[in-house]
Amino acid sequence: MSTYLIAPDSFKGSLDASKFCEIATQVIQGIEPDAVVFSRPMSDGGEGFIDSFVCAGAGQAKSAWVSGPLGKKTKASFAWQEESQTAIIEMAQASGITKIRKEELNPLSTHTYGTGQLIQEAINLGAKKIILGLGGSATNDGGAGALMALGVPMLDSKGQAINLGGQALKDLSTIGEIPDHLLKIDWQIACDVTNPLLGESGATAIFGPQKGGQPHQLAVLENALTNYAQVLESHAKTAIHLEPGAGAAGGMAAGFMGLLNATLVPGFDVINETLQLEELIKTQAFDYIITGEGRFDNQTRFGKLPLRIAQLGHQFNIPTIGICGSLTCSVEDLPEFKAIFSIVNKVMDEREAMSNADYLLQQTLLSVVPLLGK
Repeated sequence: MSTYLIAPDSFKGSLDASKFCEIATQVIQGIEPDAVVFSRPMSDGGEGFIDSFVCAGAGQAKSAWVSGPLGKKTKASFAWQEESQTAIIEMAQASGITKIRKEELNPLSTHTYGTGQLIQEAINLGAKKIILGLGGSATNDGGAGALMALGVPMLDSKGQAINLGGQALKDLSTIGEIPDHLLKIDWQIACDVTNPLLGESGATAIFGPQKGGQPHQLAVLENALTNYAQVLESHAKTAIHLEPGAGAAGGMAAGFMGLLNATLVPGFDVINETLQLEELIKTQAFDYIITGEGRFDNQTRFGKLPLRIAQLGHQFNIPTIGICGSLTCSVEDLPEFKAIFSIVNKVMDEREAMSNADYLLQQTLLSVVPLLGK
């Protein structure tokens, strides 16, 4: 009888981590009926972040209707820990790129107001600590929309509230008094992005095109964020825009770090600490760990979630199997893994692979699992 830990990140846009765990469990127990399988859907702070807590019994799901990235109402969830009065918020739930159609993407107009409304729901429950997972955003507004929803005044030169959206940051002149109760909350940002707010490696240049930003729009957005950075620096008395990670989620990290004293923590570290993953691996004597995400590439080496899982496996001498969609790096570059497999089993384009991810994962595991232990 073998014991497995299934701990993947999502295959963004095609397969969430919970579904990966479900498919893997079915395949393993179909091949080895007596196998013991622990499922821990993971997230680096983006898509699936709250599922990681709820599925592990480390939070109760709460839902609310909030504004989507373009103002249309959308249902969003967060995880609530009553005992510690901690809320785990996934900004993609309200302001994520999957909340609007591809043809609607427009970072000049999209905003994070709904994320602020979701946070307010947690504050209404009495939240003393808020863990804000950043990733998968459709926005480039520096978190200004969310801050406005929480009562932070974002004012133009006439003392009027600016409009919502990334473009509107060009009109920001001053930031009013921060509501006192917001400053009493322990804010933690879970994110693995290390980009600064501005410049060639900044929020707009790197992530703007993914959010529908056209070349002429990117210049407008960069100018707007530059103005935002100047006003933030004037208010916070420090150059928050230079901090690594300030560019996460269209600059949302910069806004919360600069105005609410939020601290930035790698998403995996938050999950590992809360779910006590290392302790689980240490005590359960797993025979195998299976992890993965949509793409293994040259960024995987730099602390991406599957590598962090594989490093834990390596630490406790447990073979770790990596499963991905796109594999564009050398397996030799990732020696922590026992083996790495792509679910793409023949020539196909990305759209076909993404639309058939469930089936392709199942077929890959049906081939791989019988080989384990041989």
